[in-house]
Amino acid sequence: MLFPEDTHFKEPHLNGDFKRLQVSYVYRADKFHFKYNDFSKQFAYIYASRLEKIAELMKDRIKEKWGDKYPVKQLADLKEESQEQCIIIGTLFKHQELKPSILKEISEENQLVPQPPRSHYSDDSDILILEDALQRIRLTGKLNVHTTVTGIVCAVLGYEDCDGRFQVDDYIFYECGPQKPLKTLECSPLVVLISGLNQSSPNDHSLPLELLQQWIFGNLEGFGQTCDWEAASIVRVIIAGNSIKATVKPKNNLHNRSTFESNDLVNAVQAVDFFMYNLSQSVNVDLMPGEFDPANHMLPQQPMHHCMFPKTAPFQTFRGVPNPYACEIANRFILGTSGQNVLDITRYSKIEDPLEALKWTLVWSHLAPTAPDTLPCYPYYQQDPFIIDECPHVYFAGNTDVFRTDVWQGSNGRSTRLICVPSFAKTCTVAVVNLRTLECEPICFKVDDFDQVEE
Repeated sequence: MLFPEDTHFKEPHLNGDFKRLQVSYVYRADKFHFKYNDFSKQFAYIYASRLEKIAELMKDRIKEKWGDKYPVKQLADLKEESQEQCIIIGTLFKHQELKPSILKEISEENQLVPQPPRSHYSDDSDILILEDALQRIRLTGKLNVHTTVTGIVCAVLGYEDCDGRFQVDDYIFYECGPQKPLKTLECSPLVVLISGLNQSSPNDHSLPLELLQQWIFGNLEGFGQTCDWEAASIVRVIIAGNSIKATVKPKNNLHNRSTFESNDLVNAVQAVDFFMYNLSQSVNVDLMPGEFDPANHMLPQQPMHHCMFPKTAPFQTFRGVPNPYACEIANRFILGTSGQNVLDITRYSKIEDPLEALKWTLVWSHLAPTAPDTLPCYPYYQQDPFIIDECPHVYFAGNTDVFRTDVWQGSNGRSTRLICVPSFAKTCTVAVVNLRTLECEPICFKVDDFDQVEE
């Protein structure tokens, strides 16, 4: 055992001349907070508001792409006999035979044999359907069914053929709106992105986590692949979900089962509190909930209650934030999730790379297009807060299997740093973003690699 069982994480010890860099910060996640709780609404309203908002935003994109050459029509105005080329704006629905259905599972007439669980539901038999406010029509042509998912709003150019299908000749997405120009920075502030701490108890210490903590405190000078980056330049740590380890249900123990699970959860929360307590004494920390954390399951997940972190909550440097999360640090717009949106897209399409899925959500202008179809979300009535109407400078998703990063180049000089933040429990790796250059590098704290990294 690396640490005695009766001790917690070491108290932060900073160098005598250590002074952390200070930069501007603006909280921009207000739209992800619940204004009221009303679960009586139907989910059709969120699709209607999504289509209305993105269709309005897309008018300039349509003119930029096709000019005034083609009329913009509703599906109800199409005529099979004319086959006139026109533009239709609608929401994609992906019909998938393999998609789980509770109605199929409970059907007594079909007498279905239980099928083995699947991790992916895409199939060559999938078809695309376009819906507007009134009607729907099946799509054929250039729009690839395997690189799309249900819930995307797009504009398609084509015509209705004699079979009553819409032949797509071209298509566009909104591509996430305008982007604020970057202001030149004199310094190089660093943001550390972590996900998947997967804590289980206060005594469940790990050397990689201790090394991470001491590096942030400035006690491991020159650690990692970025020897030129000093710990004093770290201005904020963002923890992107799954800080709590999923509860393992005990086997063959029916007595006091709920008590066992409750104690397990309390211990895990205490472990996170201890870790946050140490970090918050040295640096600003934003804690996002994830799939396995004690927060509401539906997106947007609300900040975990401050009562769960009695040691950390008094610090002004600690902030519980929602998932998704948005903020501005040093005038850089940062947007991200704990990864549920990316994982769901890889399940229901042939987009297998999480980084590619992250890029597509930016192109589709929506954080979670599969919500509420296959990803649980709150039944919004008059708005869809997941629409990306401003292009971020940094866009991340947490809890992926490996670290990945790339730069998405949009039109009009827009550029976004895409980051897949790996699970720390699996990889012992964090992502470090330089806000001056928007470069991103992984730093690994694996014990086996420690000697090699120092050399």
